[in-house]
Amino acid sequence: MKMTMKKITICRIGIVLVASGWIGSCASTSGAPTFSQLLSTAEAADDAIVLAATATLNSGAITSAQAKKVLTITDGVNTALSLANTAYAGGNTASATSQIVAATATLTTVQACLSAAQAKASIDTCLAPVST
Repeated sequence: MKMTMKKITICRIGIVLVASGWIGSCASTSGAPTFSQLLSTAEAADDAIVLAATATLNSGAITSAQAKKVLTITDGVNTALSLANTAYAGGNTASATSQIVAATATLTTVQACLSAAQAKASIDTCLAPVST
């Protein structure tokens, strides 16, 4: 199965996730993204990590138990993003933004762990500090 590369950028938070496992910095853009843009980009990043975990599992680089842990984490991130959206809709932009930043940090860590697993490093040690 050939996986299509999809670049997902969250410039305000300063990360780039690529479904193939690369993480890097993004260039600054003119104007800050809206909350809706940040939210949809974080949701897309979460989806990309699910795809990357599936590909990593299919390649034999992680076990089904490890993939299940990644999915549990991404489910938690989805919940956090829903809570962020609720906070934003209620007028609490500071909380909403904080929740998106925390969720994005989790996604960045999980993506780095999947990249490490593809390079035959232990994903268990990498994922240990990530809360579900």
